[in-house]
Amino acid sequence: MICADLKDVYIISVDGNDIIDSTRKGSLARFINHSCSPNCETSKWIVSGETRVGIFAKQDISVGMELTYEYNFEWYYGGANVRCLCGATNCSLFLGAKCRRFRVT
Repeated sequence: MICADLKDVYIISVDGNDIIDSTRKGSLARFINHSCSPNCETSKWIVSGETRVGIFAKQDISVGMELTYEYNFEWYYGGANVRCLCGATNCSLFLGAKCRRFRVT
């Protein structure tokens, strides 16, 4: 495992071969939490042959509102064993599981 001795890791998968590991150093974006009902999303694009990752709002976000995005944690070995604590009504309960989509009636 990449960070077996660390309690908190901040890793995002860029593609099948590369990751961004902000566990020890990175921008404030590394502290954005997971939610099964996120207000942000990640987007990847290529600049001069190099993959870039951005985090963008999916909706209007009020001052003081927590930023969240769906981690899509399945690539991480053991991700299905990481309990989700987001509290969303459609919470999948585990980060390695696909978020359930419920229709509100």
